[in-house]
Amino acid sequence: MSAPASADRSVRPAQRGDEAAIAPLQLASWRALMGEETLAAQGVSEESLARLWGRTLARPRPAGGTTLVALHGARIVGFALAGPDDAAAGCEPETDREGATQVYELVVDEDFRRCGHGSRMLSAIADLTRGQLRAWIGDSDEQRQRFFTSAGFAPSGAVRRLGEGTTQHMWWAHRD
Repeated sequence: MSAPASADRSVRPAQRGDEAAIAPLQLASWRALMGEETLAAQGVSEESLARLWGRTLARPRPAGGTTLVALHGARIVGFALAGPDDAAAGCEPETDREGATQVYELVVDEDFRRCGHGSRMLSAIADLTRGQLRAWIGDSDEQRQRFFTSAGFAPSGAVRRLGEGTTQHMWWAHRD
């Protein structure tokens, strides 16, 4: 007798116990964005992120917020964090709509990219939220720009600088 069929790729809400899998994914993403030295100077480590995620996942979710994980089989290979976008500084009036959702993090393990995990998480965020979807993307991050373009996002014109040299542009998608 065979085991029941199950999806080998899926998305579900993050839950207690997922922190040990989310922390290294977030750390790798932040290293690529900010560099190891910056993170070390701020005391950011896999252990500190795991503790923070443990506390976060133990609390009730805030209204309008969602944290998801992408599964490849039983293994967590990605995570997404989205919530209300109350900081729309630099947005033009026509792009600044109430009820917007910001995709704060959308991270997939390098070994599992181009398997649909990012698209599934973004689709789930769209299903669970309302209003515009927004994401800040580095001006030289062509891979993320292509991904969000393929999902219907476009640059809004808003720009921000992080630290000494990282420039990000807000990308957005409007939903009716």
